[in-house]
Amino acid sequence: MNAAEYRAAAERILAKDRDRYQAITPYDFRKAEIFAQLAVSAATSEATEARTSRPTNA
Repeated sequence: MNAAEYRAAAERILAKDRDRYQAITPYDFRKAEIFAQLAVSAATSEATEARTSRPTNA
């Protein structure tokens, strides 16, 4: 999964509870938090990969 997919997964978990007009459960909050952390990690990896994959002019 890439950063956008992790972020979308976290948003779906939180939106699901809001759509039911219920409080977000601690379990769902934790799942969303994990997906958010994975999104940050993936975004960092993607940025690093993009930065290092550029050809250098020697």
